[in-house]
Amino acid sequence: MKQSSKSPLVNRPDSRFVRWCLGAPLPLLALLSALMVSSGVHADEKWEFRLSPYAWLVNMKGELATGSDAPTAPIDVSASDVIGDIDSALMLIFNAKKGRHGVFVDIFYADLVSESEFIPDPINLNGRVRAESKIFTAAYQNEVFEDEGISIDLLAGARYWSVKSVLSFSGGAGFLEGRRFTSSDSWTDPVLGARGHLPLGQSRFYLDGALSFGGFGVGSDSYYEISTVLGYRWSEAIATAVGYRYLDVDYSDNDFLYDVKQEGLQLGLTWSF
Repeated sequence: MKQSSKSPLVNRPDSRFVRWCLGAPLPLLALLSALMVSSGVHADEKWEFRLSPYAWLVNMKGELATGSDAPTAPIDVSASDVIGDIDSALMLIFNAKKGRHGVFVDIFYADLVSESEFIPDPINLNGRVRAESKIFTAAYQNEVFEDEGISIDLLAGARYWSVKSVLSFSGGAGFLEGRRFTSSDSWTDPVLGARGHLPLGQSRFYLDGALSFGGFGVGSDSYYEISTVLGYRWSEAIATAVGYRYLDVDYSDNDFLYDVKQEGLQLGLTWSF
């Protein structure tokens, strides 16, 4: 179900994120609790947990519209811009597994800024887009194949999105100069996906890959995501990985448009316990 929220948030980025965690994705938290309870496996099997903070050096491109009285604005943020302009971020993957059943959670929060020239001289209209993205994914996973360390898991769950955008203009010979448009929206998508793990021979290296897609017009029109990483296991508990992640989402509701592609290098650390 699509929701819209126009109420102002507190000024501190970390406070905004705390408020969202406490109050927004209640259906997903309920889903996560149900999945933990419903993993019907033998009592002698133990839970295995993986906690993976990561950094996504993302390039963002797309289009954003914040209301009927605001024009559609391009988003074009490079990975170097992200490093320089990001105000706050939290990126974390949690994986819990017992036997063939488990739970997958991915939390992504980022506050990014992009500045662009919309109309060149002599109009010289410039714009500044601030996009705050919060993505919370919770899914049930079922291992459908395992042999000598090679495994494939299928996933089904939901993904909650919350996007806030601020579009402000400068220059423009008086056209839109000083105008500022703010809008926010949130929605929940059904998610289907698969994850795979491949050890590289007898070495400590391994490959992980993931594919997910959803939306189906329930929340967004569509979205899909692919990722692959090369990892190295330093011990039974600690591993590091480097790879690539691509995310494409197309969402529109009335006058709100968020059609954005995000892709770039992903660095991660995994703690198994």
